[in-house]
Amino acid sequence: MKQLLNYGEGPKAIYEVLKRQIIAGELRAEQELKILPLAREMDISIGPLREAIRMLAADRLVELRPRRSPIVARLDVRELVEMNQIRGALEPLILADAVERHTVETLAECEAVLVSTRRVRDPMEMVELNKAFHMSLLGPTRLQRSLDIVADQYDGIARLTQYRVIAHGDLPGKLIDEHLAIFAMVKDRLTDAAVGLMAGHISSATARAKAELAQIDKRDGDEAGQVETAALA
Repeated sequence: MKQLLNYGEGPKAIYEVLKRQIIAGELRAEQELKILPLAREMDISIGPLREAIRMLAADRLVELRPRRSPIVARLDVRELVEMNQIRGALEPLILADAVERHTVETLAECEAVLVSTRRVRDPMEMVELNKAFHMSLLGPTRLQRSLDIVADQYDGIARLTQYRVIAHGDLPGKLIDEHLAIFAMVKDRLTDAAVGLMAGHISSATARAKAELAQIDKRDGDEAGQVETAALA
């Protein structure tokens, strides 16, 4: 697999390649990852491949099964909803505490992330910058424990879900517009307005994600049905 040459051949490199394939939908939900055929296809040793799959399982992108091949984890919209419910409860509270504590330097950090976001087209980078923006916006807060809980919500299968939504939808432009509006209120120290926009941002993100994931699931189901029909023909 030529793509692997961009990363090297260790477990971390293999992990990155497989993660991108999962995110892009090239490896579909519940698809078996058969070790020997996959190792031959990627022209790699079994040991590093097994370690890479364990790393993916730790991120909840792959499901390990006793005495059976691992499979790609299925996207779970319920987990995305739960993640955003936690964010919706905590982020406005944290932001309210953070607004007056922002400095010229911390505001410049937020703005730099926004500038980078405008230039990015890769869905994976977009999601990382989305997290970076939220964390820089909330960073000056004194509510560190709550901030840590929010940061955790961006990990694991929830991150994969966001990747897929951004990769298949028109979300990048909407994200940037909403982030710009929130940042403008924070910069002007308009706490109530910033908090209201943040709450709406998280709520609308949940609604968009649910709708987009429903379309992705339908598309995957239709394609799987076509493959099954072709196999029976």
